[in-house]
Amino acid sequence: MLTYLASASYESSSFTIWDVAQGSGTPIRRGLGSISLLKWSPTGDYFFAAKLDGTFYLWETNTWTSEPWSSTSGFVTGAAWDPDGRMILLAFSESLTLASIHFATKPPSLDAHLLPVELPELNSLTNSGGIEKIAWDASGERLAVSYKDGNELYKGLIAIYDVKRATIITPSLIGFIRGPGDDIKPLTFSFHDKYKQGPLLSVCWSSGICVTYPLMIRSHLSA
Repeated sequence: MLTYLASASYESSSFTIWDVAQGSGTPIRRGLGSISLLKWSPTGDYFFAAKLDGTFYLWETNTWTSEPWSSTSGFVTGAAWDPDGRMILLAFSESLTLASIHFATKPPSLDAHLLPVELPELNSLTNSGGIEKIAWDASGERLAVSYKDGNELYKGLIAIYDVKRATIITPSLIGFIRGPGDDIKPLTFSFHDKYKQGPLLSVCWSSGICVTYPLMIRSHLSA
């Protein structure tokens, strides 16, 4: 089985797919420019690429055909695939509403539709102006969201959501994570993909401290 790696930069006019075993790379779609984010789907059937001007592309990796999309809510700041690789969550720099793109049929089809995913608590509680980063755990149960600025009480926190996946994505706020120290914010965070006991989130804070948080919280009890 071959292993592939994707690379790009702000100044690059394309992104490159590398065959790790052979050490060779193939540029894809010269002329894109200002690429800010790349994400493989878990199954490898799809590939996501975003630009700083608010446009983004969904690629199917069989023939490397793409479908362009555009945003009126700023550029894409975060992207996370669901465990099955059939939908992707997107965050935007000037919005507190996520977007979910659902594929209507199996790969390599690019037939997809976009739905808003509301996070009303971010607006009512934090007064933030936009989302900075998102992370979705491998089971699809937990979503972590960081946001810009915010009021004094909620500034620099990470919001944690319980996620239900059906026809639409339904996130429910569980609570917030505050880092160790004063006036700090999360720089980067991700879930452990291989931890079988439940969602495990690692966060590196601006204080220089990295902390791992177990999120095996149950928002409801079975009867």
